[in-house]
Order: sequence, then structure tokens, then C-alpha cells
Amino acid sequence: MEHDFQIAVIGAGAAGLMSALWAARGGAKVVLLEGSEQTGRKILISGGGRCNLLPSVSEDDDFFTSGSRNVLKRLFRTWRLQQMQDFFTWEMDLPMEEEEGTGKLFPVVQKAKVVRDKMLAAAEEAGATVLCPYRVESVGKTDTGFVIKGIDQDDLLVDRVILATGGQSVPQTGSDGKGYLMAKSLGHRILPTYPALVPLTGPAEDLASLSGLSLKVRWRAVLNDKVVEERERELLFTHRGFSGPAVLDASHHVVRDKAEILVAWEGYTREEWIPYIKARARQSLTKAISAQLPKRLTEVLLERCGLRGEMRCGNLDRNKTDVLLTHLCDFPLPVKGNRGFQVAEVTGGGIPLDEVNPSTLESRKTPGLFLCGEILDVFGRIGGFNFQWAFTTGRLAGEAASRFED
Repeated sequence: MEHDFQIAVIGAGAAGLMSALWAARGGAKVVLLEGSEQTGRKILISGGGRCNLLPSVSEDDDFFTSGSRNVLKRLFRTWRLQQMQDFFTWEMDLPMEEEEGTGKLFPVVQKAKVVRDKMLAAAEEAGATVLCPYRVESVGKTDTGFVIKGIDQDDLLVDRVILATGGQSVPQTGSDGKGYLMAKSLGHRILPTYPALVPLTGPAEDLASLSGLSLKVRWRAVLNDKVVEERERELLFTHRGFSGPAVLDASHHVVRDKAEILVAWEGYTREEWIPYIKARARQSLTKAISAQLPKRLTEVLLERCGLRGEMRCGNLDRNKTDVLLTHLCDFPLPVKGNRGFQVAEVTGGGIPLDEVNPSTLESRKTPGLFLCGEILDVFGRIGGFNFQWAFTTGRLAGEAASRFED
């Protein structure tokens, strides 16, 4: 029986659009299937609608996986960041500019819709057929390829399939976890999934009163008395708990491993605070500390220390000094939970890296099946890194699928 298409790409997000483009450029007859009412919905909401397209610089440790770090490095060598930046600047006509202080690259046009539209147009111009909406019920392997069963739509017979369905984060954009079920039905195991880059919730009313306050912190994730990661970024107090780049980046340590997050406000160390406090023996604690930290935060910290704000710095004894320094430099965030997949930017877990060929992203379980993007057990920190992962793996899967021979 004649097949409808050579390649079906399921999911028209960042990875799927890139897969369809490069598969079509490779000469294959491609159909791109999207279950939502429009393509690229996560692209549209990224960067507050401005689209944080890429990071300006990335390193291997900007990405997390429970799989092989060597495989991860190998995958990123297939399309280096500078080449990707050039692709968007010149081929997509999307020149970018770096946001001061963050290292994030945004398109100069500052409109996510323009990014989505240009990627979609490029895929269509390369020859890809886009069916949107087309909701996939199941994907089955046949002797000659795959049968894709649609919900209230005609089934499709194809030679090869690229799964670019995303994870479970922000399910209203179409990332509802259905891709994991498709992959499982085709022989893959699924590592436990969890919300990553997600705001954390806390029960403390005094900290909730600081809602809206943002400041730089040095955070450390501590697990079994060992620091597993340490970074400096901004923390945002919310009425539900904590958010901001620092908390989003640290959140997977809490959600996945139950690690403790210790915070140094404004990044100041004990070695910096000790001489500072000693030099201000006649000043009140409130005046001295609020010269370096927001006054509202200073008052909450002193209350938690059991210290009066009007107390002079010179009246601190050793024990009180140690308690104060702990609150200033090693403050344990009182985390109760997280906001879940509804607001998480990405999904942790998923299909293990060792179940795909790192040279092609073809499934080791089902020949002719390729996997890319968030469905794999990899995610990056906040700042355009997850788009970098989606684009890297989307391109590789699309090119490899177009070259595939039974």
C-alpha cells in the first residue's frame, strides 16, 4: 500500500518545526502534525512574548540529564551555538541582540510571533505539509512503516516518524504528556517525569509579605551535606513562595532530589559581612544591614534571628553573630512544594538518552522512529538553553530521518 508521506513529524513546537524544515530540505516528503489550534504555542509565550530565542553563550553544565554527559556533548557538537545563531540571523532573517546582564538573546523585532511565523514559513517553503489541528490518537509500527491514527481524522501511512511532542509542562500549549504514551507503545521506557524550572512554594507568612521583592542571591543546592550546584542569579519573592531565575534554576534539585537550597543574600559571604559589621559597632543592626539589603528583608531576617533592629552591632556576642550570619549567608529556603506542570517551563525525566542513537536520534527500540526535544531526558537552565536543545535535536532528527534507508 502506498504511503501518504515519507516522514511524519508529530508536534509543531520548536523541535518539530526545526525537524520538519531539515527533513524537507533533505528531500523527503514531510507532514507536520500539530494537535493544537496553532503551531509553536510555547514559542509564542516565551520571553514574555518577546521570545528568548537562544543564550549568547552555553556550556555543557547548563544542561541536565541522568544519562551520559558524553552523549550530551556529542549532540551539541552536531550544531554549535554560533552556527545556530548565524542560522537564525541570516537564513531566518532574525537578527538578535543580547539582553544586558542576562546573556539572553532576543530577536531585534522583539516579537515571538514573528519567530514562529518565520520558522513555519521556512518549513512550508522547504516542502513540508502542515496539518493543524491534527490530533494523534496512536502511532503503530507496521511491516513497511507506521500507521498514525487520528482522532476524528483520516489515518496516515508513513515510512518514518519523528516524535517532537514535548513533555508535560504548560499543558495548555499542547504538551500534555501524550508523546510519552506513544513512545512507550513503541517500546520505550519512560523515566519518571517532574516539573523543572518551576516556582517553589513556601508556607512562611513573613516571607510572603515580601512578595514582589527581587534581589541577587548566591544559591547552593545541598544534598546529603554536599553542595551539588552553586550559582548567582536573581530571586523573586511571591505571595506563594519563591521564583525568579535563581529559584527556577535550582528547582529541579528540590523537586527531584529533595535537596535543600541555601541562600546568601546579594551574594555576600561571611568573610565580607564580619568586618563590615565590626566596623559599624555604633550603628543599629537595621541601619547597618539595610544599607546592603532591602529594608523589608532586613527586618524579616532580624525578626527570624530574634534580634532587635535597634540593637547596636557592637553588642552582638559570638552566638548572636553566628545566628545572624547564618541568616545572611546560609539562609535555608523554607520550601513546601512547587507550582507543578501548569507553570513549569520544562519537564525533567522522559526517554533515556541511551535509548536513541546519538548520531541520528533514531530509536534503538523501533527502527524508523526518531525522537527530539523535551521528550528526551534533557533540559537546560533558564535563558534560551531549552530552545537550543530543541533546535539542536530537531535539526539532527530531521536530517537523519531524511537520509534513512530501511
